[in-house]
Amino acid sequence: MMKSKMLYLAIFTLISLYSQAQNLQEAYNFSSSELNGTARYTAMGGAFGALGGDISALKDNPAGSAIFLNNYLSGTLSVETYTNDLSIENNFSSSRDNDLDVSQIGAVFVFNNYNKKAFINKFALGFTYDKTKSLENFYTWSGNTNNSLANFFVDQAQGIPLGELESAGGMLYQNYDRLFYADFSNENFTNAQAQTAYMGYQNFLINPANNDVENTNYVSNVNGSSYDQEYDYMSTGFNGKFTGNASLAIKNKLHLGLNLNGHIINYERNTAFYENVNTSNTIASSYYEHSNLTLGRGFSLDVGAIYRLSNTVRIGANYSSPTWYTIHDETSHFLRNTGDVATLGAESIVFDPQIINVYPEYNYRTPGKLSGSLALVFGKTGIISFEYTYKDYSAIEYSSDDYNFNNLNSTIENSFTSTSSLKVGGEYRIKRWSARAGYQYTETPYIDESVVGNLNTYSLGLGYNLGDMKIDISYFRSNQDARQSLYQTSFNNAYNERTLSNVAATFSVNL
Repeated sequence: MMKSKMLYLAIFTLISLYSQAQNLQEAYNFSSSELNGTARYTAMGGAFGALGGDISALKDNPAGSAIFLNNYLSGTLSVETYTNDLSIENNFSSSRDNDLDVSQIGAVFVFNNYNKKAFINKFALGFTYDKTKSLENFYTWSGNTNNSLANFFVDQAQGIPLGELESAGGMLYQNYDRLFYADFSNENFTNAQAQTAYMGYQNFLINPANNDVENTNYVSNVNGSSYDQEYDYMSTGFNGKFTGNASLAIKNKLHLGLNLNGHIINYERNTAFYENVNTSNTIASSYYEHSNLTLGRGFSLDVGAIYRLSNTVRIGANYSSPTWYTIHDETSHFLRNTGDVATLGAESIVFDPQIINVYPEYNYRTPGKLSGSLALVFGKTGIISFEYTYKDYSAIEYSSDDYNFNNLNSTIENSFTSTSSLKVGGEYRIKRWSARAGYQYTETPYIDESVVGNLNTYSLGLGYNLGDMKIDISYFRSNQDARQSLYQTSFNNAYNERTLSNVAATFSVNL
């Protein structure tokens, strides 16, 4: 019985709607990053903190632009392929998709001071765009359970007076829209819960325990015991970063830099849940869709330094501030049921308000991070580079003038912790050719490591120097086990193994 209850919680929390779409998974998604950038950068695992001299290195350490010898332009096209292998109880499924995107484009302009006695011998300005993280995803699950979709609507309706779910004067969708704007601040339910319960009640999935307008208890109207179900999830979008960079070189030894960054989030999720009732004299099947769009804009800054201890040894340090976002969400819903004509009034009944709920803006702050790096440069032969980063995810914070985020912020503080990440990269040059390899390890920010596991990324690549032009290609593969990325509950028997592979090609030119 407990096992069935946990399965019910897992499946239907996937499609539950609260006042906004914030949860731990999205707090993690919007604060984390993937290995993206130029093909040279990704091939070496992103270990460029003490190296510089690459457009994508600027996003980690802004002092890196002062390493360039002359004006430089690069652009990168990448193909990402992601696979989700789901395991839920005894039901297994695998989903695979890919995405073609411009992952990086940027330029650096170098102003050299050829006076060898000058204190500042170089000044550089850079302008770049980097895709911080792809939010593209797709997975599907199907199986048989003994918990109906109707139970989700029953759960959402509990505590809501029946009078709120009644439709007066045939104004079906007008009342749905009214519930979004009603003041329920003193109630134990949200506007989104009221809308969801209203949909279930108007589509005959749930019944009140009694017909009193003050009734707050509800029961399922589905008389089945076995349900064939399918859940589909698809998301599109990205987290992007636009950077204005300035740096200088002092005596060609100390390099200092500053980034001013603009951030954007464009994230759309669509879920669909289908249920066929094997034995019922009321509802035969249900289909429920939920769409959510998240749009955000933000600001951050980076400061960094690179120091040449010798011709061979370089050290670097950089600090990235939190990103301060302003975000808003939009949601829409669709519900269709088929079944007994006497119950529904027709063989099929559809609830399709075609209304987009636009929530007021709220604020979201990511954690800052601190990095230290070391690089060994062996003339024109090769490079070995290391980078360490510290980041405290428990510092994530939501705030708003319209909503109380105390519970969510408390959950974040109790669920997340600080993380360490390590990048290692190497390059070996033979005449015009360069061979590269890298590794990146990032700890999970979750205190409970079974929710989301550690991230391991392996990479390699090749480059060819044509003189004023360069062509680079890279490949990396990352793997991470997750539970809560699928089910935002404590359900312990649902797992996803996500594998991401990326092929990138960069074309760069000296201007």
